[in-house]
Amino acid sequence: MNLLQVENPMVLGRIEYPTPSYEPDVILDMYDDFGSFIASGDVYFEIGDALIHIDNISDYLATGYKDESTFDMSDSKVIAYVEMNYGYAHIKK
Repeated sequence: MNLLQVENPMVLGRIEYPTPSYEPDVILDMYDDFGSFIASGDVYFEIGDALIHIDNISDYLATGYKDESTFDMSDSKVIAYVEMNYGYAHIKK
């Protein structure tokens, strides 16, 4: 609590007022673990604690899981494959 000096003949003494609560900055920008920006409407994957943009998922699977099968797949097949074997697909709102 803070004290406020008031120059008002109707108020004697000081008025206590609450300290404004801390409000953290809201960051709306979202980046994957490779540093790629995830824009609104983009597909990204949640695999464990990693967030991977759809443009980087083939490299991520090849590097981390030695799985190179997604390089020649369409986006819809990649989404189905990753959800079946590794994690969840999301679309950023």
